[in-house]
Amino acid sequence: MSEEGKRTPLYEWHLSNGAKMGDFGGYEMPLWYASGPKNEHLSVITCAGIFDTSHMAAISVSGVGSLELLQRCFTKDLTACIGPAKKPLMPGRCAYGVFLDEKGGVIDDALVYMNHADRFTIIVNAGMGKPVSDHLKENDGSDVQIVDLTDKLGKIDVQGPQ
Repeated sequence: MSEEGKRTPLYEWHLSNGAKMGDFGGYEMPLWYASGPKNEHLSVITCAGIFDTSHMAAISVSGVGSLELLQRCFTKDLTACIGPAKKPLMPGRCAYGVFLDEKGGVIDDALVYMNHADRFTIIVNAGMGKPVSDHLKENDGSDVQIVDLTDKLGKIDVQGPQ
């Protein structure tokens, strides 16, 4: 970690492309590029933009029993969460919901992606990889593999109508 903060795998790319960097959750993240924040905002709402979201925590959940574990710990019913017809989560799709503690308090909100029938990737806020993965481990009664991937991978999100 640098003295300024943690750096994502795209840090050098951001600098070489003129990013104005600043602290975001303990990470050195791009605030805007040379065109300025207004132009970038307009580009995203009229066209498309990409965002380095590598600072967000990722958790891998895999193995027989993965879906059942997530059904117990996640507020979204993954067997009926896609579209008006309430179809089950399927590979290539994700669902938004919340992980709750044993008293019903929010641990963190999350996106749960189904990569494969028994393999999921969970994206939570920066700093929440360990609390959420610990919560899943505490509630796992099977051979599910739960791996906190925080700071081990890069992630880019795309936003906009195009």
